[in-house]
Amino acid sequence: MQSLFQTELQASVLTARGPGAVAVIRLQGHLPPATNPFQPFVRQDDLSPQNAPINRILYGRWHGEDLVIVRTGADCWEIQCHGGSLAVQRILQDLQAAGTRVTSAAGNLLSTSGRPDLSCEQRADQLVQHALQLCRTREAAERILQQADGRQVQLLQRLAAGDAQVAAQSRRWLPFTNSLLHGFRVLLTGEPNAGKSSLLNALCGRQRAIVSAVPGTTRDLLDAETVLDGWIIRFLDSAGVREEAASDVEAEGIRRSLTATCDVDLICCIAGLRPVPELLLQTLATANCPVLLVQNKADLLTTDGDFEALQPLVDPFSDRVLVSAKTLAGLTELQSRMLQLLIPSLPPADTALPLADSLGLDLNHATA
Repeated sequence: MQSLFQTELQASVLTARGPGAVAVIRLQGHLPPATNPFQPFVRQDDLSPQNAPINRILYGRWHGEDLVIVRTGADCWEIQCHGGSLAVQRILQDLQAAGTRVTSAAGNLLSTSGRPDLSCEQRADQLVQHALQLCRTREAAERILQQADGRQVQLLQRLAAGDAQVAAQSRRWLPFTNSLLHGFRVLLTGEPNAGKSSLLNALCGRQRAIVSAVPGTTRDLLDAETVLDGWIIRFLDSAGVREEAASDVEAEGIRRSLTATCDVDLICCIAGLRPVPELLLQTLATANCPVLLVQNKADLLTTDGDFEALQPLVDPFSDRVLVSAKTLAGLTELQSRMLQLLIPSLPPADTALPLADSLGLDLNHATA
């Protein structure tokens, strides 16, 4: 795809100001035949960033410092280096000496997003920079960096022109973009002593929740974050749900558990060795997200037939998985099925993601 930027070569820092482990410098623009801004970049083979395949990761050294250069488009490169200010300034000085115009950061996105004097290019730069600050996984950072190839400029221009088709596509990928930047929320619910806390600890790989044989140990919502295949997942462990509470405290815990089903991306109904309580089934039937039945304590079941007879796949459930929080049997299958339900489809590689909406900003574009 031909780059939208065929003017002078420009370099800008995409990552936030201040100390950090890694900094990202974007180099963008037309390279005249005699121009080589990558002269200080040295690697063992002869492959140059100028003619490298798109998305090929090139490891090398820049004046002795290890770094990575990725050609992300026909006329666009990302230089990923040490996050220290001296390392970044040295690279920018070398690029400037080679004839590259170094552009400063466009400023604070939240304070300038409503300014009518900003061009679409400036607003697009701000969106990518601010979104990068929210990225906590490589998967998220790579997808956001891809947005710096000019597609955000086109998106803003078409939205400003009232393009209803583009607006509809933008709305379609809004949940995906929100989850990419902010993570998914997954609720673990079920009857008391079904093993929700044990499963939470198994999924996170650490003892986040107190585990006890006494039913009702968990009284309030308890959250823990982990990363599955590059995606941030925030698990919410909730109080056990049963038809009749033994105390006011337990009743409040049950109420919070049922209320939490309204504000998550996926519900995992953890079942023990008894049928799911009817009160919980009724609540799950009105959920506005997928519901996965997780039959825990597989180590105590003798046959697969026990699983099917114990928990018939009724209307609230999208699917079911058999696991054991004790032996970890079925845990990989559970993680895979959760991701399939959370991310049923991925946007095409060239999709312009709705960054402004995901950041909660109004950039004065039409959303017809």
